[in-house]
Amino acid sequence: MKISENLSLGPYMTFESSKNRPIHRWFYYKEGYSPEIVEYVLDMERTCCEGGVLLDPFCGTGTSLLVAKENGLFGIGVDASELAVFVSQVKCANYERSDLNEVEGFLRTLLKHKKEPSIKWNFELFNPALAFPRRNLNEILRIREAITECDCGENAKALLLLALISILPQCSIVIKDGGVLKIDKEKSAMPVKEAFKRKLRQMIKDIESTPIHGKETRIILGDARALPLENESCDVIVTSPPYLNNIDYSKVYGLELSLLTLDEETTKSARERLLSSFIKKRTEKIGYLPEVGDVGIRIPVVGAYFADMEKSLSEMKRVLKKDCGAYVIVSNSVIFGEHVLVDEILAAIGERLGMESRIIVGGYRIADVKPQRIKTRESVVVFRKQ
Repeated sequence: MKISENLSLGPYMTFESSKNRPIHRWFYYKEGYSPEIVEYVLDMERTCCEGGVLLDPFCGTGTSLLVAKENGLFGIGVDASELAVFVSQVKCANYERSDLNEVEGFLRTLLKHKKEPSIKWNFELFNPALAFPRRNLNEILRIREAITECDCGENAKALLLLALISILPQCSIVIKDGGVLKIDKEKSAMPVKEAFKRKLRQMIKDIESTPIHGKETRIILGDARALPLENESCDVIVTSPPYLNNIDYSKVYGLELSLLTLDEETTKSARERLLSSFIKKRTEKIGYLPEVGDVGIRIPVVGAYFADMEKSLSEMKRVLKKDCGAYVIVSNSVIFGEHVLVDEILAAIGERLGMESRIIVGGYRIADVKPQRIKTRESVVVFRKQ
């Protein structure tokens, strides 16, 4: 495998620039990447994928899919999280002025909606009442119930619900600290109604200033290890699987997911579908992968992760057209004191599966693993189907 550097990609391996991009900024997803890296891929693959199909089998909050739509491609996204699928669908939908009129009408009537909410919001880790000032919790439940009961169309309701879900972090006293949700009673929580109105005005402005009526995007609640797609049906893949970091994203974004579905079992069912990037209660016995070596046996989550990724890469190869590329954004990991070269292992697995592979190093970071500080890299692993 060839390893090269393109450090100009480094800043785009985070969500930072998305915070200032219309529509991309609707839901803050710290673990995401920026639109610029997708645009880089489309420029590299222009002759192969122009007007074709872009697949993101770990679509997250829809960055690749929205860029595909902006560039006239048909996007297909797959994710195991109902929250990710919902956010992606809302960001990639086509909106009419009538949808925005309904949203604005809802805002006008919100002040009149005074009745006490009757809906129940349960979350498996703790009572949501612990995460919010009482007034904020009541306002969230009141708005959530009003969205369910309003006469708005499907598009308007989706915009309203995404706006509500997206403001939970700033209206709560919860801090997302790596893979842990911490309650900090010293944290300032923004009033819900103010945050909700501000978010909706931003979303309306984005739709009005950046109208995108591209090809309809297909987004599926599913499994990257068993894609519901035909052989050789995709022209390019741009994706970022969960990093091997022992973080359970179904818990980190569990408040948002449980408010979306109003079902505390949702986070548990999502966890069972997720790629094995964290320790689960039930870990299947994993066979030995030569590219991983003994570390996959000594640290079961490592073996499980690459076993899942082998299945995912095999599926990517199956659905890619000949001579087309899959661009997989990853970060090397330090887990239980072991430095795991994720990019090299994935590249080697891809080669065993019959694809060409190369690694483009976009940046470096320091993993502070006391007593050590280990330099690791973030990369794009490029696979080419022969």
